[in-house]
Amino acid sequence: MTPREKGTTVVEVMSLQITVVIAEHQIADRAACLRVLEAESGIRVVGEAKSGLEAISSTGRLRPRILLLDLALARAQQMPLIPALRQKSPQTKVILLTDGASEARTLEALAHGARGYLDKALLTTFLARAVRVVDAGEAWVPRKMVAKIMDRLVGLTTWKIA
Repeated sequence: MTPREKGTTVVEVMSLQITVVIAEHQIADRAACLRVLEAESGIRVVGEAKSGLEAISSTGRLRPRILLLDLALARAQQMPLIPALRQKSPQTKVILLTDGASEARTLEALAHGARGYLDKALLTTFLARAVRVVDAGEAWVPRKMVAKIMDRLVGLTTWKIA
């Protein structure tokens, strides 16, 4: 039975799908993301971007639920890209795509509002799951990074003992 036969409107069907924009400067990596996500039901790629400025424009115009953002693009801009993206589309959740980036750069991007990151070498294995997890409101970070994130939080927080 199709959604229409169940009495579901087109708008309701669209809201059930996880919409994604892929912002990646490498053609091969963009194609890999597209190939993985097109094979998944419930996930629809609605746009692609090759630069930070295209990512801002596409995100603002398309308002995807998830933005896959190459960390190299986030670092190439003169302005902090993730806060600009979040301003254009506050509901869009950002997942960083990295090529073995340094932990410091990744932590900086997470501090600016990214909800997770995935090494590009693991795209075929974990991309669809990462998209679903982040869309559900959780974070997607490797376990080894959780301790680093906690250390950073503890350093930023002043605890008062009653």
